[in-house]
Amino acid sequence: MAPRSVRKMTKAKALAALAAGAALVMQGGLCETTAGGNETEAVVPEKKCETCEYVAAPLEQYEGISDPAVELLDFVAALPGGFAVIQENLGNALDFASVLQVDGAPASYWHDIPTYANATSMKDGNLTTHSNETGLLVNFVPEIRRGAIGKLEIIKDLENNPVKYDRKTVTDSAGNALYERPRYVAYGPNPFTYGAIPQTWENSEEPDPVTGIVGDNDPIDALDISAGAVPDIGYPYVGKVLGALGLIDDNETDWKVVMINAADPKAAEYNDIGDVPEDTKEAIFTYFRDKPVAVGDAPGVFWPELTDAYGDGVWKNAEETKEIIQHTSDAYAALVQDCAKVADLEFAYAGCT
Repeated sequence: MAPRSVRKMTKAKALAALAAGAALVMQGGLCETTAGGNETEAVVPEKKCETCEYVAAPLEQYEGISDPAVELLDFVAALPGGFAVIQENLGNALDFASVLQVDGAPASYWHDIPTYANATSMKDGNLTTHSNETGLLVNFVPEIRRGAIGKLEIIKDLENNPVKYDRKTVTDSAGNALYERPRYVAYGPNPFTYGAIPQTWENSEEPDPVTGIVGDNDPIDALDISAGAVPDIGYPYVGKVLGALGLIDDNETDWKVVMINAADPKAAEYNDIGDVPEDTKEAIFTYFRDKPVAVGDAPGVFWPELTDAYGDGVWKNAEETKEIIQHTSDAYAALVQDCAKVADLEFAYAGCT
């Protein structure tokens, strides 16, 4: 690995470094650049296809590039200090990983960041008090950039749960596996920054208390409606909860928490889902309704009517969403106390090794 040089970076330079393909390490207000992503060989299937193989492609082909001209919004880091976010293998989307370190040691995006934000956090490299008197503040792990089509997520069964691409196996007409490629969203770019709230779990073994339908076995999803640039993939920051949308996907409850970067100027104006502009809400609903249609599946359906019809009734307000998040936080707490269940679900959790 090339030697690293630590230096202070402006927000614009940090975004420009990402656009240039440099690995970026952020520690509170301190950024560190490394040499470009490692080159890897093409991914070849076990039984090689003579006419096709996936050639390792740069992350930008699937993920888009942060625009250096877009000003990075202020943000409150989810962890107050002593942590780093390292993006590895930017030159190969299949091998790309965003990994977390806390106090110099490997850490988990799922297990080592609390659900709820501390009142005191790091902002622009300085400790600052951030009140949650006017709304619920949660920690948010961004997995997919706004405007991107790549499908990245916290990988539950890998040690320390990095953020990586979900993979799709390409098969021939006989169903034989040919190669793997990154998954992407055929519908089109994400209209928001998409991610998850740590130390939560949508219980796949018990009915959700609101919908009566089992959860999707993942940390609860969240999306940030901030219009400006926000911290990059894997950099955890604080969001203000506004409401939620109850997607029912494959007979599983898949809540989508709507939030806004807590340091966005608009966060002072938005206290509930009713404060969010109608066109923004309709864009969120349309995205989750029509995303399956793009690959030939039926439209997404939503609680409580279990239809694809849009109306005010599909939204949960901030207070109701607070209860939804707390339920998934409680489910997570019970999960990690049951190592037999953790093993049965094949989750990676250091507390059960």
